[in-house]
Amino acid sequence: MEIIDFLLAEDQLFTTITLFILIALLVGNIVADKLKKYEDIDASAATELMDDDNLIILDVREQKERKAGYIKGDVHIPLSDVKNQLSKLDKNKSILVYCRSGSRSAHIAGLLTRNEYEKVYNLKGGIQAWKRAKMPVST
Repeated sequence: MEIIDFLLAEDQLFTTITLFILIALLVGNIVADKLKKYEDIDASAATELMDDDNLIILDVREQKERKAGYIKGDVHIPLSDVKNQLSKLDKNKSILVYCRSGSRSAHIAGLLTRNEYEKVYNLKGGIQAWKRAKMPVST
C-alpha cells in the first residue's frame, strides 16, 4: 500500500505517469515484434539467402537514392509504388526488402506479409549496414 501512496503522491505524479508510459511502450514493442510475420536479417544472413534462385531482392528507396549504390540483381520499386505493383512480385519466392536504413523496408515487409507473401525478410540496417559489412554494391 505504501508504494501506491508513493506513486500517487502529488510530487511524484509526473514520474509515475512517465513510468507507466514507458512500460506501455515497452510491452507494445515486445507484442508487435512477436506478431510480425517477416524476419529481420543482417547482411551476412542476406548473402546466404542470395544463394537461392527463388529470391527477389526488393529496393524500396527513391530513384535518386540508388545513385549511392544498390544490390546487384535487385528489383527497384519505390515505396510509394509498392502497393500498386504487388502483383509483379511472385508470392512463391522469398523476398528480401531493403531501403537506406531498414525502417521503410520493415514497413513494406509488413505490407507484404499482410498480403499473403510468406517468405519475407527485411535487411536490418538497410543498404547502410550492407556497405558497413563491406558487401558488394553496384552503381
